[in-house]
Amino acid sequence: MAKLDEIAELLTEEIRSFGNWVTDLKVLLKNINEFGFEPDTSEMERLLNNHQSNLNTISEKQEKALDKVLKNIDKSRLVPRWELVFVYTVMILNALVFGYFGYHYIQYERQKEAAYQKGREEGLVRARQYFEDHPIIFKDYQKWVKKRDSITNEK
Repeated sequence: MAKLDEIAELLTEEIRSFGNWVTDLKVLLKNINEFGFEPDTSEMERLLNNHQSNLNTISEKQEKALDKVLKNIDKSRLVPRWELVFVYTVMILNALVFGYFGYHYIQYERQKEAAYQKGREEGLVRARQYFEDHPIIFKDYQKWVKKRDSITNEK
């Protein structure tokens, strides 16, 4: 029982100190109410508004800079336009020159072939006429051709 009395005494003391604490709290609340303290958030609101306007300004500047960069990217090319025009012009001129020289080479070959055929025909006509004018030489020529054919057949 002595212990129960001790515990009761401790509880009574704790309740009394809690009561004193509540009384002190009431006095403090009364002083605060008499003081007329009202929380003022206008300064915080002003700072937040100022910060928000700064953020908006920065955001607008970044958007303008991004638009400018995007426009520059659209305008920029890996190869400048004048260089493309120059390369295409050189390619077209190159094709025209090669076509021109190719055409003239083919014409030259045809003319050369025609001249060869004409010379051959003229040579044969002259040889025939010569052999008709000199039948003895024609007989010697036929002997020579026979002899030449027999030698080429032996090889």
